Amino acid sequence: MNEIYSYLGIHLSETLLLMRKFLSNEFESKKVGMRFEEWIQLLPLMEKESTNQKGLSERLAKDKTTISRLVDGWVRKGWVKRIQSTEDKRIYELKITPKGKTTWEKGIPVVRGADEVFKRNLNEENEKELFLLLFKIQSGVQFSETKNVPY
Repeated sequence: MNEIYSYLGIHLSETLLLMRKFLSNEFESKKVGMRFEEWIQLLPLMEKESTNQKGLSERLAKDKTTISRLVDGWVRKGWVKRIQSTEDKRIYELKITPKGKTTWEKGIPVVRGADEVFKRNLNEENEKELFLLLFKIQSGVQFSETKNVPY
């Protein structure tokens, strides 16, 4: 059982859980107006202006039922609107609303402050090395996911 703690994935998962817990508490104490989980899940819409539910499902690695419920909640809160595609009436584009954008932007200073806490014990070189290592890990995972895909 102790050997499980020697695996990189376990350490990264434990670190991620601690970071998410810290951010969740910060979002609550700073009264951002949305939970951190909601904030991070809205990130793809902030990056691209709009996307459809299928794209969001792929980006967040969640099934379409979960995404549908998630988007329903965002629509109820006025953060997102669904716009029917003119080319294909079955597809709805998701677009962040001004209310959603304003609320989401309240989280930026909280995330920035948390980032300072996370990097507190790292010097500039450590930080650059960490980003490089994380990029290498992400690239390795993405490559392993695609190498078995037929062309």
